[in-house]
Amino acid sequence: MSDSAAVAAVTSALHVVLRRALEPTVPLIQVTSKTPDEAAAHHESPALNLFLYRMTTDGSWRNTDPPGTRPGETGRPALPVVLHYLLTPYPTDDPQGLLALRMLGAAMAALHDHSELGPDDYAEDPVLGDAHLQPEPVRITPADLSVDDMSKLWSAFQSQYRVSVAYEARIVLLDSARPARAPLPVVRRGTEGRGPEAAPDPVDPHPVLTGVTPQVATVADELVLTGRKLDAGTPVVHLTHPLFGAVPLTTTAVSENEVRAAFGEDDKLVPGPWSVTVVLSRDDGTRQVTRTLPLAVAPSITSALPLSAQRSSEGEVKLKVECKPPVAAGQRIRLLVGDRPVPVTPFQGARAKTLAFSFLTSGPGRHVLRLRVDGVDSPVIDAGATPPRIDEDLAVVVT
Repeated sequence: MSDSAAVAAVTSALHVVLRRALEPTVPLIQVTSKTPDEAAAHHESPALNLFLYRMTTDGSWRNTDPPGTRPGETGRPALPVVLHYLLTPYPTDDPQGLLALRMLGAAMAALHDHSELGPDDYAEDPVLGDAHLQPEPVRITPADLSVDDMSKLWSAFQSQYRVSVAYEARIVLLDSARPARAPLPVVRRGTEGRGPEAAPDPVDPHPVLTGVTPQVATVADELVLTGRKLDAGTPVVHLTHPLFGAVPLTTTAVSENEVRAAFGEDDKLVPGPWSVTVVLSRDDGTRQVTRTLPLAVAPSITSALPLSAQRSSEGEVKLKVECKPPVAAGQRIRLLVGDRPVPVTPFQGARAKTLAFSFLTSGPGRHVLRLRVDGVDSPVIDAGATPPRIDEDLAVVVT
């Protein structure tokens, strides 16, 4: 997601794309975002003007829940903005009018080849926010304006008409400033809190993986993978993440129907959604791989708990939370203070195990803490209590 500076960030990213494409054709070219009359009056060198003349909203995104929202949680949908640009060349010395056409042709070719803004296109400027982290990339498409529409635009600009092309940039998602609500989880359902159980198919002769326990695990947990014929070779449990690759785990016990594995200290391991599989290697060099099952690696808050924090005179609370395993840059990180998600303060480096958060509160109180990374929460249940209950130490005391 992104904040209200995303409109400026997208415009700045388009400046980068266009300048990179036009500099070999027109040296010393400037890419501006002025009104047409200002662009025509003030340009000492060749300029390509990217004028944002209109902003609309996209109806299909208006009622979409924010990314990472779970059933039972509430959050104001992001504001989906469509940016409408007019691209106009302003050459300085062009008696035959050909330089303007060369500039416009090069700009159109650049946006045709670079129709989607990636993270490398955005300027590393904290003032421009974090538009590069929004889940939907911004796509640039030509807008076919009729002669009548173009005439009306230039009449409204009160400027002499110049050959121009129109483009749309969609979707720019602006985060709502209203805080979301994430209620604490249900501790158990029913008298025993038991869910459905599945049994393997006894007819299948191949190694079969049917379950993994726990389905949401911390690095301190031992994984128990159940199935059939899991001793048909030397088993190695593998975790796979779409961005961070595969991580082999240390096998601690093997039987026909069960394999146990422990997390190590692999530097690729991060909190978030993973998939787990068992690779069975035989003495003859062949391998068999079971099907994959989903596994969520939960972050653990390793700070001394409960945390203590003091409000400032403006009601701001600043917290530093240590976690394990470390999180990676680009992951969606939130600290749930009670039922309120608080975004992480941007950090330097590729990985971090100490995270900073700040939020406003109206008064003192005690709030349960959960760390959410890519939709996976740190555990809050006191497993040693009967019946299960929320761990009272997983909290921050605000004074």
